[in-house]
Amino acid sequence: MFKTLLFSSILWISMNLTVAQPIYGIDVSNWQGNIDWEQVQANGYSFAWLKATEGMTYTDPMFSSNISNGLATDIVMGAYHFARPDNNSALQDATNFLNIASDYIGPGFLPPVLDLENPYVGGQAVVLTDLFTSEALSEWAIEWMEVVENASGITPFIYVNGNYANYLSPTLSTYGLWFAQPDENTMPPSNIGVWSDWGFKQYSWWGDINGIDGDVDLNIFNGGMNEFNELIGLNTADLNHSEASRIRVYPNPVSSCLSIDGTLTVGTILSLNDMKGVIYPIEYSNNRIDLSNLHSGFYFLKIQSPDSPPITIKISKK
Repeated sequence: MFKTLLFSSILWISMNLTVAQPIYGIDVSNWQGNIDWEQVQANGYSFAWLKATEGMTYTDPMFSSNISNGLATDIVMGAYHFARPDNNSALQDATNFLNIASDYIGPGFLPPVLDLENPYVGGQAVVLTDLFTSEALSEWAIEWMEVVENASGITPFIYVNGNYANYLSPTLSTYGLWFAQPDENTMPPSNIGVWSDWGFKQYSWWGDINGIDGDVDLNIFNGGMNEFNELIGLNTADLNHSEASRIRVYPNPVSSCLSIDGTLTVGTILSLNDMKGVIYPIEYSNNRIDLSNLHSGFYFLKIQSPDSPPITIKISKK
């Protein structure tokens, strides 16, 4: 009798236990060249950080095409800045980053990131821990974070390895951690220094995936979809919801008028917002929405009917 009850309990647990699906992503720069983002998405990668800037003047030459082509998929994108405290002030670096990446900080995007690691000059590593005391380097990083947060309203993350995680001031541990530990496994990282928890782990520098020629960095998020949605301020489950199969929106990309085919029940509410969360008034008439006055870019059309979950469709405006 006891064995029967025990087996029944184990069977019930195995049938009802839900295991969170890991959320994987990549980070790229111009070194990866032209990327086929649709193939990256098809490989199961849900997010991508793109190098936007370095120092006070440099812009990654692939950032514009990467962000544009990546946003055309359902991969959640974000921008990072390669820090150069050896050459510039934190304000100069932050200003360069905001000038290039500010349109891609906000709901629907990964948080902005300060990439703090040894830069290379003439093939030689510039070891920042040799140039700066822990206090001075920490103050530089904190100033960058504060400038970006004050300008964007979004709290940045910081990317460091174990050496820097242990060298920096505990004050920086209030910021989210993207930790570099390319040990080729997705287990939680070790030796994260002044941080008590981590947000992302870069677990490989030698990933091989379809859509990218050569090696690419691989990452994993520390949490499930609810935590990920909270981080980016957008419910990704609403995108391509199963209910969306009864709605056809075209053309997409659109230059002027967007047509909607499908039955919209009485009481359905349509709303449109951009990637920054700004809501735009729309007029829906004869199954069409006039978007001709909108700037080019990406928008979210939300269709909320009273008797079904919301549908969110990403719209590309030419």
